[in-house]
Amino acid sequence: MNIDFTAIGTVAGVGFVAAVGVVLLYTLGLRLLGTGQPADSGGERTQYSEETPRSGTTPPAAYLGASVCFAVCIAAVLTGIWMTIPQFH
Repeated sequence: MNIDFTAIGTVAGVGFVAAVGVVLLYTLGLRLLGTGQPADSGGERTQYSEETPRSGTTPPAAYLGASVCFAVCIAAVLTGIWMTIPQFH
């Protein structure tokens, strides 16, 4: 019985890179959703001491980028599920 350790290493490496890539894309999507300078109710920029987590606006380009990141993450997860379950082939 021969064990191909190169193939095991290749599968482990690809799995690790794919997992880290999906996590990084998800993190980038969250970061894009958090962009935007906080603004007060009058539309003026606030000082850092006055900032709240829900103040400010997110630019449309950031929403688009976050949506793309989340879509790629969802596609990667669904592809992994499709490849794992043989009834789907």
